[in-house]
Amino acid sequence: MNSFDFPNMLSSAKANLIQDKEATISNMRLLLASWKTSLFGDPYFGTNIKKFIYEQNNIILRDLIIDDILLAIHDFMPQIYVQRRDINITIKKQEVYVTINCINKLDNTQLSFTVNLMEDN
Repeated sequence: MNSFDFPNMLSSAKANLIQDKEATISNMRLLLASWKTSLFGDPYFGTNIKKFIYEQNNIILRDLIIDDILLAIHDFMPQIYVQRRDINITIKKQEVYVTINCINKLDNTQLSFTVNLMEDN
């Protein structure tokens, strides 16, 4: 799998591409950082995390965020396989992190990465 190297997508003479694991992780970060209706061509791309993130913290809010992430992954990242139990949300001081354990369907390798939901990409 190939993808553009965001935010350094273009150099003076060519497009900058990344492959395999780096492409999957980059695409996941872009998916989680995008909010729904932000992509002109596909208004359903992204998540509602930005709406949920500043709500009062409780167990229902965690479930809503996990369900939203799972739905976005299933809809827009068919190259990985993830189950609901493989998505964990942790809070450290004022930062919210999501850890996703998944299987890359392209080469059957296990991927695990953590994304800070509070930072702007």
